[in-house]
Amino acid sequence: MYLAEIKETASQFAKTISEILDVDVMIIDDNYHRIANTFRYNQEEIPINRYTIVGETMHTGKVVVVKNKGEYEHCKNCPDLDECAISGLISVPIFLESKVVGVFALLIPINKISPIFENFEVSIDFLESMAELLSSKLKNIDDYNKLNLIKKQREIIIDMIEDGLVFVNDMGEVVHYNHQFENFFKIEGDIYGNKMKKILDHPFIHEIILLSNNFSHKLFYYEQKNHSFYGFLSYRNININGINHGALLTFKSLGAAYNELNEISNDKANVSFSDILGKDPKLIEKIEMAKKLAVIDESILICGETGLGKTMLVRAIHNFSDRSKKYFAIVDCSNTSYDLLEKEIFGSENNGNVTSLSIGKLRMAHKGTIFFNNICQMPLYLQKRLVEVIKTKELEQRTYKGFHIDVRFIFDTSNDLTTRVKQGMFNEELYFRISKNIIKIPPLLSRKGDIKIVIDSVIEALKIKHLKPHLEFSQDVLETMYKYAWPKNIREIQRTIDLIIGNADDSIVRQKDIIAFDFHRLSRKDLITLDDAEKELIKKMLKQYNCKDDIAKAMGIGRATLYRKLKKYELNQ
Repeated sequence: MYLAEIKETASQFAKTISEILDVDVMIIDDNYHRIANTFRYNQEEIPINRYTIVGETMHTGKVVVVKNKGEYEHCKNCPDLDECAISGLISVPIFLESKVVGVFALLIPINKISPIFENFEVSIDFLESMAELLSSKLKNIDDYNKLNLIKKQREIIIDMIEDGLVFVNDMGEVVHYNHQFENFFKIEGDIYGNKMKKILDHPFIHEIILLSNNFSHKLFYYEQKNHSFYGFLSYRNININGINHGALLTFKSLGAAYNELNEISNDKANVSFSDILGKDPKLIEKIEMAKKLAVIDESILICGETGLGKTMLVRAIHNFSDRSKKYFAIVDCSNTSYDLLEKEIFGSENNGNVTSLSIGKLRMAHKGTIFFNNICQMPLYLQKRLVEVIKTKELEQRTYKGFHIDVRFIFDTSNDLTTRVKQGMFNEELYFRISKNIIKIPPLLSRKGDIKIVIDSVIEALKIKHLKPHLEFSQDVLETMYKYAWPKNIREIQRTIDLIIGNADDSIVRQKDIIAFDFHRLSRKDLITLDDAEKELIKKMLKQYNCKDDIAKAMGIGRATLYRKLKKYELNQ
């Protein structure tokens, strides 16, 4: 197969040598295929196989010289000896990387006296030189094919990468780019050899091509009439032996970067409306309303008491919408300092340097959904700034024009915002813009039938969490819990049952196991609180396990959460 790739060259070699030496020349490959053959004297093709003279050379890799075929062992036993048109032969192997890939043969016709045997060493040297020339041609083609294969393999790998990649030379001209780069920036036509700063006419691109400084994951926003890119840009110089050969630019889409993080970091990413516990008509009405609002892409305000599972409803809305494959960002407006809250929402710029941008969740949620939990606790100056974003759909940046964002806004509150607006504690324009679509979640107390559904479901889930699948609750315990009002709603049910199951020592939870919670008389002074019960559970776990990781796993919480609780209850060891 190797020699077949240079058949034209081999034929030219054979013709030239035939004319110089006045003999016929034959070249075959390692599959005994005739690559070249002159018919200067013999008009018929001689046989070619393993047991011929050229076959011997192919098999042994050695030069074979036959002055008289009648004296050569292989020829003596040949059935075509009398009809053979040649009287002698010199065959030389053709090597490629120590492997015989063909044979170069000089064929001496009958009744012709050829001078090649008068000094056959010179003839062999000449023929071996010709074989080496063919071998070098093969080597060049083989190296070229290998390079092409490597190039093709790398192109396939590069095109499979989700990042956009561009290689530029030391003049800033594009030498290679992958399909993802084309997709990100809607590249049409061939851009090889074009200046990178002309392909993406952007001040940041001009700056990095000029300065050629390495950096990683700098925020980059590029906008044209029909498309935009928002994500991270990295730049790496390619230096070999101290010489610069250009650079690699890597573009990572913000959506791609955070979508995977969204899936990994949150085990509730696949929540749907069917996961919301309850069958009360008042709740079903609100769920149906949420489904309708989910598909129209408008802002939503969810109102209701704490502990009702409003966050789960928001996730279900996001997953039901056309934005379900994009990032879902949560901003908790409570228990966060104002400075940190501002950076979390809007991001920040350091000294006006565009290469030092930090990501805010509004940018992270581009094309996705952002959920403001406890919006009522956001400070007024941040409310005012948020109003501008909702109005203009732009984030202001010092160096570049405003960054356009495409975000679905959802808010929740457990306070009456109309009252807070009247009191001057909530921005009136913000309320106007977020209150067009309000979903009011009825409290658990108003839908008594759902209490049993929630309790039964939570028990089954927490038995698995605590690795106690066979644990049972006595009927009188269940009835006690069903009749309780649960003023803090679903969250109180989850936390209470979590503590009960965590502290359970027997296979059945009985009245004695829940007496500390006293579901009948909440005002008794000797009752322990949920915090007290949680503290006792942790103390029990500390005795049972030696490793903090094991305790966190048994409680179904993270290591950091466990340490916060240890500090809270002064249980640090």
